[in-house]
Amino acid sequence: MQLYKIRLLDSNGKVLTKIVEVDRDEDIQSYVAGFGANVIGVSKLPPYAKLLRRKPKIKTSEVVEVIDNLHMIVKSGMPVNSGLMDLAADSDNPAMADMLNDLSQRVQSGLTFSKAMAKYEHVFTGMVVNLIRIGEETGQLDNTLKNAAEHLKKISDLRTKTKSALIYPSFAFVAMILVMVFWLIVVMPKMIEAFKSFNIDLPPTTRFIMWLSDFLQSYIVFIAVAVVGMIILNTFLRKTAVEYRFATDRLITRLPVFGHIVKNYNYAFIAEYIRLMISAGLPLYTALNIMEESLPNLVYKRSIGSARDMIASGRSFSAALAEQKMYPKIITRMVGIGEQTGNLDNQLGNVSEYYYYKVDTIANNISKMIEPIVIGVVGVFMLVIMIGLMGPIFTLISSMPT
Repeated sequence: MQLYKIRLLDSNGKVLTKIVEVDRDEDIQSYVAGFGANVIGVSKLPPYAKLLRRKPKIKTSEVVEVIDNLHMIVKSGMPVNSGLMDLAADSDNPAMADMLNDLSQRVQSGLTFSKAMAKYEHVFTGMVVNLIRIGEETGQLDNTLKNAAEHLKKISDLRTKTKSALIYPSFAFVAMILVMVFWLIVVMPKMIEAFKSFNIDLPPTTRFIMWLSDFLQSYIVFIAVAVVGMIILNTFLRKTAVEYRFATDRLITRLPVFGHIVKNYNYAFIAEYIRLMISAGLPLYTALNIMEESLPNLVYKRSIGSARDMIASGRSFSAALAEQKMYPKIITRMVGIGEQTGNLDNQLGNVSEYYYYKVDTIANNISKMIEPIVIGVVGVFMLVIMIGLMGPIFTLISSMPT
């Protein structure tokens, strides 16, 4: 990959600068030719410019809207490059407008739409690029664009519901911890001073609360710095250390509530992804290979890679999934039925709908799911506090002369 800077004049005579990425140096000639006489300068950028280049900030909802509009444009018979230019003119996001204009220019220079989109695979995903390539080869580009838009919209909705389901328990547990710390740092010291003035032997529970309160008062700043440092270190290691990321991803899948949500999301995502790829005509092995690159969770990424290798060696898809020891029997059974009846895409669609519904149900009932846990933890904390507070009072009363 090589970056070039192109300087050209717009219709108003204003000088514009475009940064373009091409596979080979020879490709820049056909790309520049599309601008005609408007080009006033072309220069090759140094290799380190790739590191300094910022990726466009484009939301999934914007990508869905563009693909959906492209479906209508292609269906109407309008050329793709013209439709891309119109969409760029209507876009309120400068990053999206630049990307669409660049795609239009690449198509006009002779590239196929799918090959032009491959430059922005990090925006459109490999699945969409491959669907469009299949649509071009089969002459069903409008249908594949429609399917791609529906898939992205469904997955985006699934991610939104999953995030909303995770936000509430996260907030509840953080708020609960902060309240406990507030009690021990602000409220308890005032009561402890009163207990010390009694000049009596304090019960073990009271002494433990006093020690915990003193400890937090003395080291709260260090604890806060350590927590922030651990968060930063965790973020860094997850980006740089593959095995650490795998270990933390596996830990997440085993957490109560959180792990249940993450599992159901991945089941729905995997089933829907494979279903769409198979329906478009891709072989199962290729679909798994493409999907493996799209899975953010390394536990499921590796399981799909392992299943793909087993399929290559002659195993069935259902048997390969069962060997991973992490997919429910309902999934392997439905996949097995789909393989036997030649109706795998429909069975995967049923699996996707089932787990999509489960994520939706969890998102709508998450407060009821974690309420027993929150009540239990708060109850135990308040019980310890009450025992610690009442203990000295009973000791004082019992020591008074009758």
